[in-house]
Amino acid sequence: MRFEDREVHSLVQSYERALENDRQPYYDVEDLETIVNYYYDTGSFEQMAAAIKFSILLHPNSLVFKIKEIQLDLATKDFTKAQAKLQQMEGLSDHHVELLIARATLFMHQGKTERALELLDSALQRAEDQEEILQQIIDAHLAQGAYEHAAEAILKLCELDERLDDGTIYQLALCFDFMHQYDRAIETFDRFIEREPYNALLWYQKAAFALRLNQEDKALEYFDWATTADDGFHAAHFEMGRIHERNDRLIDAMNAYRLSISEEVPSGYIHFRIGMIEQELGSLNAALRAFDRAVEVEPELEDVYLERANVLCELNRHEEAISDYKKVWLFGNYGAEDVIDYVEALVELDLLDEAIKILYQGVGQFEDNVQLRLILAGYLFATASYEEARVIMNECLELEPTSVELFHQYFPAFGKIPEITGILAEIQSANDA
Repeated sequence: MRFEDREVHSLVQSYERALENDRQPYYDVEDLETIVNYYYDTGSFEQMAAAIKFSILLHPNSLVFKIKEIQLDLATKDFTKAQAKLQQMEGLSDHHVELLIARATLFMHQGKTERALELLDSALQRAEDQEEILQQIIDAHLAQGAYEHAAEAILKLCELDERLDDGTIYQLALCFDFMHQYDRAIETFDRFIEREPYNALLWYQKAAFALRLNQEDKALEYFDWATTADDGFHAAHFEMGRIHERNDRLIDAMNAYRLSISEEVPSGYIHFRIGMIEQELGSLNAALRAFDRAVEVEPELEDVYLERANVLCELNRHEEAISDYKKVWLFGNYGAEDVIDYVEALVELDLLDEAIKILYQGVGQFEDNVQLRLILAGYLFATASYEEARVIMNECLELEPTSVELFHQYFPAFGKIPEITGILAEIQSANDA
């Protein structure tokens, strides 16, 4: 805690002890303003209101506490009260920075952004401490989508700050990103890195813009510097994993993903990516463990259920796979190949009626997919539903003239059943006529 912070804390504690003991000691205006500001900065608005009331009783002619009342009304979104009080102080607005800021805040709420910015610019010229006003100017420009103006204000704020604030860095990166000024972003963050070479976030942002320019090797180098500056920078490890994975460096990718795991901000998607790599490497049990962890951390992550179902099928754990496929079908996020995989799992457990039901759903969703119709026709023949199979095979021939030949390739055993071959021959003959 800095010395001035300790002084403020001690002053506030002294004030609070006095209230608890029903004492009303004397505080000068400066001390009371410090106490009120402390409650404002910490969001303790009830205590702030009480401190303002106490201050006005003690110093009824002090303008500063009337201004603090307006700041409190704005902070608690009581804009009607704030506006009424500002109107009472109309003639003083041009002389007090706090009033200019208060009026600008009210204009922002009313959607009068241009007028608010004029007042903030005026306040900036008069203020001794410009940082708070600059931040409001930045927020106003961002609200308007005026990213160039916002970036200029942010850069000015960066000149005032001894140490760059993470929020300021993110805002600047946002502006450069929306303006597509990727080279300028890298140049700017390079200058800041000269000031703060061990600032991991600066390296991270530089890497992010290198990626925007498709400079993956440079991005990887900058992300590496970010993790050197802060080995617990999980986002940087994750981005390194993505670059490695895109370039088929699967072991490097998996190691980077594992380093990106954070207990404080758990992410099922990281475990999902690890599972996908384990699956690609042929380590099915390891993939299953990763997918299980992904579901545990983030149950709403849809993609993991489909991939886990596929792994469970490969491990001949079809009943568990079907449970996951049912979840996938509830989400509705699947493709034609997934329908086939689900059907195969059902068939392994002799659940033909359920398999046919899923195939009908698939045919309805993927209307131009001949393969699904051929498989459906095959299972309809297998359950002696010949007329239904005939309808489906006719639909197949409308989509693909060689469907009968394809059907024999899919189900060669049916070529030995005269009743089925007869139906197929009739369908083909009618189609050729």
